[in-house]
Amino acid sequence: MKRSMTLAALTVALGLCAAPSALAKGSAGDPYPADLGPATLPDSVVKSYPEKIQAGYKLLLSRCSQCHTASRPLNSRFVEPPVGADEAKQKAALAELKKTDPEVFSNPAIWEPGVKIWMRYIKRMMNKPGCDIAHSEGAHIWEFLTYDSVHRKTGANAKAWQDARQKLLDQFKAQNPKRYETLKAAADL
Repeated sequence: MKRSMTLAALTVALGLCAAPSALAKGSAGDPYPADLGPATLPDSVVKSYPEKIQAGYKLLLSRCSQCHTASRPLNSRFVEPPVGADEAKQKAALAELKKTDPEVFSNPAIWEPGVKIWMRYIKRMMNKPGCDIAHSEGAHIWEFLTYDSVHRKTGANAKAWQDARQKLLDQFKAQNPKRYETLKAAADL
């Protein structure tokens, strides 16, 4: 009896370990438009980032892909200013962004600027069963995502981001019309 319970517990544990890698193959369970985009950034982009940010990118590629492809965060609509976790500083940075790049606030399916938006998502992911991301690693991933979201999706890069993101939305709608409508109704594209 004890041996069969141990075997059952081991089977469940192995199943939990296997589940994230199965999801990482393509996030087929609950796909999002971002899943259709590239799973890596061009080397030229990564090399232009500070070393600390590059380290966060490497962690994202290895750690976040436990449960979904790296495409999901890399092609997400989220924009959080890279000014640290202070809410007042983030609000001020978003107010400044609204002055300099008002288009970033025009379509939440393309851009969703927010205070601590990446922080909330990373904490949520870290709290999922089977997630193997240490607190310090989550902090580095967050630093990368905030830096990248502003540098690659706003300013001089806003138009290119808008075009790429719209292409993902159109492709997703064609491939997953029911899921598209569900996400659209929930304002979660």
